[in-house]
Order: sequence, then C-alpha cells, then structure tokens
Amino acid sequence: MISCCSRIGSRLLNRNNKIIFETSFIKTKSIFFPTITTNNNNNFIFNIKRDYTVNNNNNNNKMSEGGAKAGATEENNRINPKDTLFAKFVSGEIPVPKVYEDDYCIAINDINPQAPIHILVIPKLPVGGVSDVANVDVEKYKETMGHIMSKIHHIASLKGVDSYRLVINDGVLGQQSVRWLHIHILGGRQMNWPPG
Repeated sequence: MISCCSRIGSRLLNRNNKIIFETSFIKTKSIFFPTITTNNNNNFIFNIKRDYTVNNNNNNNKMSEGGAKAGATEENNRINPKDTLFAKFVSGEIPVPKVYEDDYCIAINDINPQAPIHILVIPKLPVGGVSDVANVDVEKYKETMGHIMSKIHHIASLKGVDSYRLVINDGVLGQQSVRWLHIHILGGRQMNWPPG
C-alpha cells in the first residue's frame, strides 16, 4: 500500500454529476503514480477538461476547481530537477518508449495528451525551467536548447505532423507540473487562440 501525500487529477462527470471516469496521480515523495478508474471498466481516450485536488479532510470527497493542471503546485516546483521523474527517464532508470533520442534530448509521448499528437521533448541537461537558466552553465544551456530547437520539426515529422504548437510551461502559474524544463509539441488538430 502506498502512503501518499496527495492525490491530484481529473474527473469526467455525467449529467447527474456522477463520476464516470477519473484519472489521478498519487504523489509520494517526488514520484507520481498515474491511476485510471472508470465506473464500468471501459477504456476511454479523450482530453480531460476538469482538474481538481482532493481534500482528504473532506469526507464527501468533493472536488475543488481552480483550473490548475494536476501537479502544478508550489511543492512540485521546489523539487530539484535531479529528483524528478524526468531525471529517471533521461538516465534510463525508468525505461520509457521514445519517439526520438540524441545526445541532447529525449522525446516521448505525453501520458495525458492535449492534442492527437502531444510529444514532450526533454533536454538531458537538468534545468528546472526557463527561470532557472541563471543556475546552470549558460553556454551549455544555449548549445542544448539551440540543438533541440533545430530538431523540433524533425521530431514532429516522426509523428506525421508538419504544423504544430510549441509550449514551455514555467512555474506554478505557468502550469509546470514537472520541474525539469521540457517542450510540448502539440499537433494533429487546429489550435485555438488565445492559448491561455
């Protein structure tokens, strides 16, 4: 049994406000364990629209809505990048199917896609976010990020898209849920504007 610190995720409700699908992450220390639950054992694939944090002190388990992405918390944004799940992906400690890999980055499919094509490009250089650049070797950062930007189109093309949106989240208000700089490639559908 997992002794968890918090459980965060998303729920899909029917017209009677009954939960028909729930996805969540159980966080213990700095590792997230994804969980998926349905009321009738069906498999669902769709975008989740409502995010919540479970208040463990509330016996009726109601969700508090705030529009925040699961995991985009102050606590998660204080974690040392070397202690994140992405560090384990980059090191190979946790094997993940890769869309692309070279000396500077890995690219994987997002586990909660927000578009038909949703790839995470994760630099191998451990940087918490764009706001942490002052804390790393700037020349190595420029080399890494320059290389990654030159490979974005190639990585997207591996999934069959040539038109896409790039997103970098930074900090809690920027909805960064893993404190390791990464780039989202979103494609395969018409994007909306404004994005926020």
